[in-house]
Amino acid sequence: MNTLSILRKVLFFSLLWASLPAQIVNIEQLRFQRDSSRWLFQDDLSFNIFRNTQQVVDIENNFLLRYQRAGHRLLLLNSLHFNFTDNTDFAQSGFLHFRYVKQLSESWDWEVFSQLQSDLPLQIERRILYGLGPRLSIDQKGNFQFFTGHLFMYEDDLERETGIQHFDWRLSSYVSMFYQYKDRLQWSSVTYYQPRLDDWSDWRLSFQNQLAFKLGSHWAFTVSAQLNYDAEPVQAADIPNLTYKIDNGLRIRF
Repeated sequence: MNTLSILRKVLFFSLLWASLPAQIVNIEQLRFQRDSSRWLFQDDLSFNIFRNTQQVVDIENNFLLRYQRAGHRLLLLNSLHFNFTDNTDFAQSGFLHFRYVKQLSESWDWEVFSQLQSDLPLQIERRILYGLGPRLSIDQKGNFQFFTGHLFMYEDDLERETGIQHFDWRLSSYVSMFYQYKDRLQWSSVTYYQPRLDDWSDWRLSFQNQLAFKLGSHWAFTVSAQLNYDAEPVQAADIPNLTYKIDNGLRIRF
C-alpha cells in the first residue's frame, strides 16, 4: 500500500462520520472539564504505524464540542477508529453521541442522551441508544473530582453477521474520578456497569484510565488503557468476551 493510498483512506474516513468503540462507549473520558467558558473544543488523536511481516496502520480520533450557559450544557462527541494492513481492508468502529445536561443543584444534574454506534471487528452493525437519569457530584474540591451516574437506557442492537436484532432495557451506571497535579498532569478513571434489566446475567463492564501530560497551553500527550467485558457478545464466531486497548496520542483543546 503506497503513501498516497494511505492518505486518501485517512481523509475519506475522517469525513465519513457515519461509518460508525464498542461494547461500552466511554464518554466520561472526554468531558472532565472545570472551566466556565461557554464553548469548548477538544480533539484526541492517536496514530500508530509499524511493520513486522506486514505494515499496520492504526488511527483513532475522539472529538468533543461543548456549549454551556445558565445551568444548561450540550455535548456532541464523535469517535472514529480504524486500522488496516497490506493484505486487509479497513477495520472500522466509532460512535456519534449527543447529550443534554440540566444542572439541578450544585451536586445534582439530569442527563438525556442518544447515541449511534458501530463496531465491525466485533460484528456490531448498528447500536442505537437512548437514555436518561441523574448524575451526582460526590466531590469537586481542589484538584479532585468524583462523580457517579445511574441512567436507564433503551438499546436497539443489530448484529452484523447473523442479522439478529435486539431490543433491550439496560441500567447504565458509572463512577468517574479526575485529578489534576500542578496544571501539568491529569489522571482520570472511569468504570461503567450495564446490566440488562430483565436478565442480569447479560451485563457489560468497562474500565479505563488515562494520563495526560500537558505540553503547552493547548497541547497534551495522552496515555490510555481500557478493558471491556461483555457477558453475551454477538452470536458470531471468534468474538471474545474480553477486549482491551492501550493508546498513546496527542490532545488539542481550545
